[in-house]
Amino acid sequence: MPVTFRLWDRGFEEDKQDLRNFLGTKYTKVSMIHRTGVFRHHEDMVNMVQVVELPLWRGKASLVLLLPFHVEPLARLDRILTPKQLGEWLKQLAGISMAISLPRTTLTSTLNLQKHLSALGLTDAWDGETADFSGMAAQPGGAKGKLHLGGVLHWASLELSPEGGPEEEEEEEEDEVVGRPKLFYADHSFIVMVKDNATGALLLMGALDRAEGAGLHDEL
Repeated sequence: MPVTFRLWDRGFEEDKQDLRNFLGTKYTKVSMIHRTGVFRHHEDMVNMVQVVELPLWRGKASLVLLLPFHVEPLARLDRILTPKQLGEWLKQLAGISMAISLPRTTLTSTLNLQKHLSALGLTDAWDGETADFSGMAAQPGGAKGKLHLGGVLHWASLELSPEGGPEEEEEEEEDEVVGRPKLFYADHSFIVMVKDNATGALLLMGALDRAEGAGLHDEL
């Protein structure tokens, strides 16, 4: 059974959720969550994308979001998203007053890694004649013979919800909001990453281009 870890340093306001349109590959009505505060942000006017970093797990990790300026498929952003480009965006992040709005949703992915592992040279593990994992597990019914891998599956899930972690209650200081905050309104397709702040490694990378909800109908 999957376990959900609520890792926001501070959660979103429970009483400020509302139904809004999400304009992805399918237009739907979704619950949006909101909060204000000082966050690290960069606006790339050339590539027309906003980059924002939200702290997770007491600053040990970060959620990095890439939001195009306009409603569009993510193919263009995917083409320019290289390790070098991402590094340049992250270097230019600066803390500013922001109002963040995100769809309340869950991103999940299940991948069969056999093709990717084989490309890295792990080929014998799938070969019933070559591989031998019989020392690692007993075979059903006491059968004898070699064991080989039939598949390697990777499952990942990321929940965007308003709840913060248990340490949130210990925090007494509020984020400072100065002047008119910059809007980061994620009501259309965006790319999401989880980054380990100690090493800079990306722990998760995906995209939200469809949020589950009631479909919208064209108004005449």
